[in-house]
Amino acid sequence: MLTLALAAGSVSLMANTAKMNEEVVITAEQEVSKTTVEATDLPDAVKNALAASEFEGWAIAEAALIQDAEKSLYVIKLTKDEETKTVKFTPEGEKAN
Repeated sequence: MLTLALAAGSVSLMANTAKMNEEVVITAEQEVSKTTVEATDLPDAVKNALAASEFEGWAIAEAALIQDAEKSLYVIKLTKDEETKTVKFTPEGEKAN
């Protein structure tokens, strides 16, 4: 009897795993658009965030708006001397991960 209970639990776990994998695939199929944005066309909130001391001395090399059905993010590539880094902001100027 104990063996049957363990086997049934194993089958249930595998079914849940398959379902989770299916959900990831569905999420990955969302349509995402990328639009190049000139630095002068960034929202004021994003410009203000980039004016913070954290980004002093950094210049905008590239900027793009990434959008899907749920959210929009501005992805900005910054350069300073030989260094580069990428930062992301919401349209409201909040730093995103």
